[in-house]
Amino acid sequence: MKAAPAGGRAVLYEHDWSLDMYVDLDAARSLAVAWGLAARSRRSLVYVPLRAGRGGPQGVGEWRRSSVVLDLVLVHHGLGFPPSRWKAVRGRLGAGRPHTVEIPETDFPADGEIDYRRRGFEEWRDELRFGFAAQTLFLTGSATAFRWSGSLVHSLVSDGPVRTLEYPGMHECVTLRHEGHSAGWTPRNRPGTVHIEYAHGWKVT
Repeated sequence: MKAAPAGGRAVLYEHDWSLDMYVDLDAARSLAVAWGLAARSRRSLVYVPLRAGRGGPQGVGEWRRSSVVLDLVLVHHGLGFPPSRWKAVRGRLGAGRPHTVEIPETDFPADGEIDYRRRGFEEWRDELRFGFAAQTLFLTGSATAFRWSGSLVHSLVSDGPVRTLEYPGMHECVTLRHEGHSAGWTPRNRPGTVHIEYAHGWKVT
């Protein structure tokens, strides 16, 4: 078990049609580190507690909020951890011991360095899979899947503040999809897309 570093404000809402996450700059940094840990720690669960931030940022319309707020767990698919065990594991967690973790930016390839054509091969398995258990979204995948999707998450750190200032009124966001599909649903008919939006200057309502 590895808990993602604390920092910043973030919340993850579940709607009938999608999953919507809002992060400030510090939380975007922490989230990128969580993705880096998941890519590097093949035998760990990376736990990102988010339910405490259920208020969300100021300026988010009521229709974009939800009473269903989720935590997040990232896990390498090689561990074979079933989400159904999560509630029992979480119940045994203690305070833990703090550690310093540095994830180099080189862990997240630039978009031009990613060969998306590889997705066309039949043996391709490097996509995120969504799962749900005990008020938690599980994202399971390979190291490659976490590095590729982590590049999107990391772009919120590098591009979010700049583009928000350059284009007032616009928002910077990324979207992650279950197994890369655009249909928007998991096999259990739960939302299959996560929309992560950078909330500049987050003020709690």
